[in-house]
Amino acid sequence: MSALAQAVRPITAPVTFSAFGGLEALQVEQVRAFWRTVERFPPGVQLRCGEGQGVKRGVILSGWACEMRILPDGRRQIFSILLPGDPFMIKEEADLGGRGVVAITRLEVMDWSNPFFGGAEGRETLARAMEEANLQKQDRLLDQMVRIGRLTARERVLHLLLELCDRLESVGLVRGDTYRIPLTQGVFADALGLSLVHINRTLKQLRREGRILLRAGSVTLIGREKLAALAFYHPAGTSASS
Repeated sequence: MSALAQAVRPITAPVTFSAFGGLEALQVEQVRAFWRTVERFPPGVQLRCGEGQGVKRGVILSGWACEMRILPDGRRQIFSILLPGDPFMIKEEADLGGRGVVAITRLEVMDWSNPFFGGAEGRETLARAMEEANLQKQDRLLDQMVRIGRLTARERVLHLLLELCDRLESVGLVRGDTYRIPLTQGVFADALGLSLVHINRTLKQLRREGRILLRAGSVTLIGREKLAALAFYHPAGTSASS
């Protein structure tokens, strides 16, 4: 069994709200006061709205989740991976089309459906931060379209590994160029539109080439700048020329 298929472990760390870059230190502490409303979910569970809630908004405090759509024959497409610090939104009717947010690992979520935060000024600050987070998410979805539509298998795998590294680094969950990655090869296949055989072969090739190191449920990227050039990778929100 490869490192990407190791048993899932929960990821717990103080969350730096990468999506909430507009918050000052005092406001971040106010945000943390809402942690008493934390909800916990086991791996594999689909997050749903409460009865009559209509829309559920939240922030991932710890763990990994994904947004995906399941086809009637059981095939699934993962189009977004949610990491600690990421906001999300679920609509009550969304799962009618097989779409939903599913916990990849054990998950801790702060419910933000009805925020009361620091008066009008605080809500305005939060609204700006959430708008920026949504813009970042749109950029990542465009990257996902390019990944699946135009990149080779090798480029797809490297591109996603680089994106995850950048996002985890922004919330303090990367050491050097190494980070925990609780994704099975099946999740990778469904996120990249490839077969399990193709994913396995590609990971082995990258290891033989000395591009990545996989062990004990973690990945190390060897020479990130060179890998970025090989995979045509640019962090979301930056241009190809930057």
